[in-house]
Amino acid sequence: MVIPGLTIPAKGVSAWFVETDAAGARKWLASLPLADSAAAAREIYQALYTLNRQDLEAHKRFELMELYRGPVAAVSDSLTGQLTGAAFPLTPDKLRLAEFVRQLPMEMAHGYKCCLQDLPRVLLGRGRRRVRLGAMERTLRYLGEALLRSYQVYLPAPAGVWKEIHALYRHAERGSGHLVSVGRGDGDARGGTTIQERYLQILLLGLSNPYQLPQGEAAQISRFLEHRAAGARLLQDLKISNPVGYFLVNLAADSPPVPFPRDGRIQPQPHLRALNVVELLQVLHSLIHRLQQGESARALDLGFECLESAAPDLLRRMIRSWGVTVRRAHTRLKRSGYLMLCAGVNAVHFFSGAQKPFSAAGHGEPDRPMAVPETPGPDRHRDDGGATTGSSPASVTDDDPRRQELYRIDRWQVRDVGPSGMLLAQSGASGTHVRVGDLLGFQRMTEPGRWSAGVARWLKSLTGGGLEMGVELLASSVRPVAVKPLAPRAAGDTRFVQALLLPAVEAAQRPPTLVVTRGLYQPGTDYQLLEDGLPPRRVRAQRLLERTHAFEQFVFADI
Repeated sequence: MVIPGLTIPAKGVSAWFVETDAAGARKWLASLPLADSAAAAREIYQALYTLNRQDLEAHKRFELMELYRGPVAAVSDSLTGQLTGAAFPLTPDKLRLAEFVRQLPMEMAHGYKCCLQDLPRVLLGRGRRRVRLGAMERTLRYLGEALLRSYQVYLPAPAGVWKEIHALYRHAERGSGHLVSVGRGDGDARGGTTIQERYLQILLLGLSNPYQLPQGEAAQISRFLEHRAAGARLLQDLKISNPVGYFLVNLAADSPPVPFPRDGRIQPQPHLRALNVVELLQVLHSLIHRLQQGESARALDLGFECLESAAPDLLRRMIRSWGVTVRRAHTRLKRSGYLMLCAGVNAVHFFSGAQKPFSAAGHGEPDRPMAVPETPGPDRHRDDGGATTGSSPASVTDDDPRRQELYRIDRWQVRDVGPSGMLLAQSGASGTHVRVGDLLGFQRMTEPGRWSAGVARWLKSLTGGGLEMGVELLASSVRPVAVKPLAPRAAGDTRFVQALLLPAVEAAQRPPTLVVTRGLYQPGTDYQLLEDGLPPRRVRAQRLLERTHAFEQFVFADI
């Protein structure tokens, strides 16, 4: 069976041996040391690579590929766990690991594509149809997993993967096989799925703005879509009166769907489809409403586990991705230059405050004081997204609550700029590690001493190392302040902590705001605000503007 657009490894003779008998392969897979995931993964990869380049009857190959599914899932999940919480840019070792983890599902997809290629030679009737539909669904599954493994570490999608995904669906659609239930196999008790459902899951994952997601959320969305993607629909009729909730799928392209044109005018073509996600958006709104009414996230059967407080934020991100698409209002201008960058509320506070130790203006005990770096030391990852540099002064021990934190700044390249953001790049290792949603401080080379604030909106790892980062500008200047909640919070912690005061933005009709590390904001709470050289102020939190994993930004009022 020849499906145009599929890439299949060439057959050849290999010096490596691989079991081609199902019984022997089952015994060998059972003997693998899965507890040593790295060693087992190398063995499995070598076996798959060899198997995919040997001639083998389609039904025998299909049976073998089904045996590999469980072990491949086990080692892939284990190795992916080693990348969880990784700092970006990735180190060379982490980048090699990420690329290897992505290659495992690619080899699984190659194996099932070989089944499809060899089908005309053997099998007739129902047995042939079972293998054909099963191999197509599995190929889609593993190509989709290769995309997911890319998104989890912000790697670009492998070249040609989207084109193969579209080609498989188009071939199944022609013979009406896209609606036939296919067993999930591997002991999965959820029943069958269809090629169309699998295809919808992949399309919606690609539309979830994966490079803008905090690390780990792409996998959560993928699990959510395992049993919710059927709420979307694919249409051949392109006459759309209201394009909200619709996307255009090009089955001939090597890319995910794109937003439907606002005027709804598309010339019908055999390779074009409309993706309708309106019903799925309604489901998401309903789930958020139920959470607001007090139902637990576990009771909603979301398909993934998360903190109760995090579930509404993730559901809202899905709505923003699949709902009204906001287009960039201004043209970005290419630029060639550099700026200095730091990450984390405390780091921005430190550098924008002329690198003075934090002492809350003499009120109360210092909370996590800081000092100017004197001598470099080994980097260690910080919870608030910055990078610190080793040692404290000799008079302060590591277990002393006054232990000083030392921050790093690094030079990043500016690639383009606009009124509300910029594209930055780091070509090599960086002491300042960033994550999506981190608060950033940056100082332009032409404005020494002036620090601006922004937020990391998206990341994309570069082939061969390095990182691109999309930054949204929050404020062109910041003022370091200290705040202390005046009403006891859940944790009972009422010390002064670092905060940033962002000036009003008249063009956006946004009043002055405070930025604090996540967890400090409570609606209606009163805070004491200290600013160097000014009398203490009492302010009240009014409205939350943004919450990420790292910080909260809210509007306040003096009282």
